[in-house]
Amino acid sequence: MISGAGIAGLTAALAFAAKGFSVAIFDKTPRLSDVGAGLQLAPNATRLLARLGVLERLMAHAVIPDALYLQNGTSGETLLRMALGDAAEARWNAPYLVCHRADLQAALVAAVSEHPDITLSLGSNVVSHRADQDGATVQIDAGDRIEEHRGALLLGCDGVWSTRRSAGEHRPGAAFTGHIAWRASLPRAALPQAFENLLPEGNSVSAWLGRGVHFIAYPVRAGKSFNFVAITKGRDPGREWSSQGDSIALSAAFSGWHRAIHDVIRAAEQWTFWPLFQIAHPHFTLSERVVLLGDAAHAMTPFAAQGAAMAIEDACALAAALSGEETGWPASLARFNRARLTRIASVTRRGLLNRFAYHAAGPFALGRNMLLRSRPPERFLADLDWLYGYDGTGFGPVEVGAAIPPSALPGISPTRGEIG
Repeated sequence: MISGAGIAGLTAALAFAAKGFSVAIFDKTPRLSDVGAGLQLAPNATRLLARLGVLERLMAHAVIPDALYLQNGTSGETLLRMALGDAAEARWNAPYLVCHRADLQAALVAAVSEHPDITLSLGSNVVSHRADQDGATVQIDAGDRIEEHRGALLLGCDGVWSTRRSAGEHRPGAAFTGHIAWRASLPRAALPQAFENLLPEGNSVSAWLGRGVHFIAYPVRAGKSFNFVAITKGRDPGREWSSQGDSIALSAAFSGWHRAIHDVIRAAEQWTFWPLFQIAHPHFTLSERVVLLGDAAHAMTPFAAQGAAMAIEDACALAAALSGEETGWPASLARFNRARLTRIASVTRRGLLNRFAYHAAGPFALGRNMLLRSRPPERFLADLDWLYGYDGTGFGPVEVGAAIPPSALPGISPTRGEIG
């Protein structure tokens, strides 16, 4: 049983169904709406989506960027170009994609809807649960009735404000990080000319760096739209997930920046600001029968662009870990917990490094710029092998530049416990 039909919950349903489980997903919303913003899906996520049959559905709506550019926010100067596209796929054996979250969700829902062993119940809120040594029982508020369901396992995939986590024994909740993500999009045809001139040729992910802030842009919706993310400092909003932002205040945060960035800020009619929360002490296992995944377990900041990828890894890793006999689940859960906590800690540290580099000022910014200009791009790509070359189902890396092994192709390998 899965509480929550977001990226973590839908991916977990597919991963467990691929292992022969019957899966029931419950989500309190009556309809999965077209919400969210752009996502970067690195090879550590796309290789898993490919095995689940989701990547092929997503490709028509996604964009494979040619490169990642880091640029000076005031002058617009390119500091670093890292090749993605064919180079990323050749190096990490899976593509680097950018897409809209709604397109990923739609691809996951389509795969879930076609699977005979998965049921998706919307308008069904998991209000309580209890667990024992043999399984878990949930109480569902289905609007006009209260239902009770029982299964071998309950997965809490209900996001940063997880009620499954809060139902645990004094688990620490998510804390505001002091940063806000401002998000907007524009049709490609509506991009201001100055911004078009600033963009590198072709499709790319571009990040402009500056003192205490940064600005990211990349194409989504098969290249028909551009997604923008501006990260600034901000106030603590309490338990508020997102709200409409003031573009004048946003523009002020980028005072002194290149004119093209201000043109985009003015051109986008609606900016939504998303307070950034994180869980300082990630926790996966509430008991041997109740496990948290995704933001419910480890909400993290977007500085490593790995939030969705970590949810996908969580789901596939857990299904791989629990593919054996139930008698072995306690030991498998312990291994899963150790491996995922180590992985999340590494990704969190990478995010902190990125934040420091992106937001550097004064002598630190000068040193950063010198390093980005002078260091060969190949060295920066090599620094990402541990991140993008990781295979969550095997709790380890894929050999960089190697062909994808047969066990990683669609299908199930009962001997190695890998997800197909």
